[in-house]
Amino acid sequence: MGNITFKRERDVVSLCQRVLEKMEENKPVFATPPAALAVLKTKVPLFQESLKNAKSRDKEMVAVKNQIKSEIMALLEELAEYVTLICNGNRAMMLSSGFDVTDEQSGTKPPSIELLEVVLGGTGVATTRAKQVSGALSYVHQYAMEPPGPNTLWHGEGSSTGSYTFNGLISDKRYWFRVVAVGRKGQKAYSPIVSRAIQ
Repeated sequence: MGNITFKRERDVVSLCQRVLEKMEENKPVFATPPAALAVLKTKVPLFQESLKNAKSRDKEMVAVKNQIKSEIMALLEELAEYVTLICNGNRAMMLSSGFDVTDEQSGTKPPSIELLEVVLGGTGVATTRAKQVSGALSYVHQYAMEPPGPNTLWHGEGSSTGSYTFNGLISDKRYWFRVVAVGRKGQKAYSPIVSRAIQ
């Protein structure tokens, strides 16, 4: 799939609108989309509104915008995985989803993550650590609150490093963690999934 990271926030909006429209048009192909598609539909207007509000540079409004953007990126990530699975390498079918498709002929090997370490901190704190991947441009640190399956909602935070600390997690609840490394050509590599019961 294409690299779902954007310099301009309006690019995120246009991608969301394109994906929603295309996947709706291609229901025979994408007949069983994950719940993330319906959630994304509700988030886009909220994000557009938050973009307007954040122009004032009010710290609270900027924080709201960043939070919604983070949620949207995680939803797009989940939808991209679903599309990749359904299309099974069919480039035309992938493009019919509204996502961009990275050219596989670039000769650049995708990055790989062989090991993920999850370190528990104080109450509600967990740090994901993956070894820095050669050629990775950015990382998305993700957690799920249920055993991973095709419709699992992954919550993600972008980072320029292989380490990220989550705060405010629910104590005595089990979480599932993973890290996604994104290469310069948009290739993605997923770490193994590690499960931890939060302190």
